[in-house]
Amino acid sequence: MACTGRLSGGVTAILVLGVAAIARAAGPCEEGRGQTGLALAVAPEGLAVAAVDIDSPAAAGGLRTGDAVAQVNGVVLRTCGEYARAVRDARDGKKALLLLVRGAGGERPALVAASTWQRAVAAAPPSPPPEPPSVRSVVAKPPPPPLPPETHVTVEEVTRGLGALAPAAGPTLPLATYRRDLTRVQRQVETLVARGSAPADVLAGLRTVFRYYDAARVAYVAADEQLERERRPRHLPPAETATAPFFADSEAAAVIDEFPFLRATVTRDPGPGAVLGESAGRWRPLEARALLWERGRQELDRLTAWLAASG
Repeated sequence: MACTGRLSGGVTAILVLGVAAIARAAGPCEEGRGQTGLALAVAPEGLAVAAVDIDSPAAAGGLRTGDAVAQVNGVVLRTCGEYARAVRDARDGKKALLLLVRGAGGERPALVAASTWQRAVAAAPPSPPPEPPSVRSVVAKPPPPPLPPETHVTVEEVTRGLGALAPAAGPTLPLATYRRDLTRVQRQVETLVARGSAPADVLAGLRTVFRYYDAARVAYVAADEQLERERRPRHLPPAETATAPFFADSEAAAVIDEFPFLRATVTRDPGPGAVLGESAGRWRPLEARALLWERGRQELDRLTAWLAASG
């Protein structure tokens, strides 16, 4: 019996180390990390703690890197989208996050106190101007290859290309043209990165601005697919308030989680479904596209002003 206990403890330790390695390798779920100090990652059995910031509420609550997350506020979570919703629900309701975690010592509760939300919001400092764009770029897939060595590319050319994707006035590009131009601009950006043709902060700024326009592509596609489902003619586009479905773990859900201001376009979050495992949520993709383009133009203006001030 004692031998069995020792074996079980050794297996548990190995499993915890395995979860920690997977958590480090996978992309983290970072909803609310600036407030909680906690990042999770998708692991084979659900979610695992990928990072716990020093002197954070998560650290004070007893969370440790490598812990497997069994439940959050009594709910079993398996995706970053589900974790993001749990954090938002707790933050909006000013409630604690109660986690049931499994580590080397077995299952134990861990708590992120409700006071975290008020304290974190009050402590958040404003960003000093001027500065490059501040939205973190999330790369969902490998970027396209850079352009051939003989192709001439400049930062000014890239900023003009970004501005032409969604001008403040004038007609909207057809989806096929938008996708083509978006890919061209991305290849230009990656060419500058590969060649080291600009300082690192400038390249980071270009990637950040590009991310807004790439996220707008997701909303554009969702609106176009809704037209197909409704068999509407292309010359009669839906109203900006028209809704379209989206599912947890979809590209649309990832974009909504990445840009919190898009929550205003969600009319219903995905929930458990009787047959397919989840029911569709709904959002207003054209409104989301407009918001992303507006923020993209703002970030592009900030970037060009910052370049002018720095040059």
